[in-house]
Amino acid sequence: MRSVAIFIQNISNFLDRMIVVILQFSVGVLILDLNLAVLFRYVLKLPIIGTQEIALFLLAWITFLGASLSIKHHSMVAVTILLEKLGKFEKGAQLFIQLFIFLFSLFFVIYGYQWVTSPNVLQIKTSALQIPAWIPYSIVPVSMIITMIFTIHNILQILFRNSSDFKWEEEMF
Repeated sequence: MRSVAIFIQNISNFLDRMIVVILQFSVGVLILDLNLAVLFRYVLKLPIIGTQEIALFLLAWITFLGASLSIKHHSMVAVTILLEKLGKFEKGAQLFIQLFIFLFSLFFVIYGYQWVTSPNVLQIKTSALQIPAWIPYSIVPVSMIITMIFTIHNILQILFRNSSDFKWEEEMF
């Protein structure tokens, strides 16, 4: 079990670092895209085709990847007053919450995959950029798979939190 937990932790930490880099790059591109769109549309009076679509897709990817990352770092918005009052049942409640997040993500992996691979999505292209629509839409199942990995990591952390024979590496943040 220990080797599986370490393997999950290594995958989780790798995905964490990779997502942070992707998000930093995406936010930079989003800022550049929006600034260029405003400059060309309102100052030069020559609107660039596709800037709105790029911004929309980047915002969706940033949102879904950021949500996955917030699951790993336990930084989702939450009302913790009830959880703090549970005392010895807090660990069970945390496990239930992580299990619920895992099942929610699994649901979206299944239906997100069915949606992205449906003939309607596979056959269409985006309106401005003319790229296959499945490319930007694929963030739904991809981010949910990442969320599931982070949730498994969180569950293992909860189970082995006070275990003397298993030490978790320090988190990045």
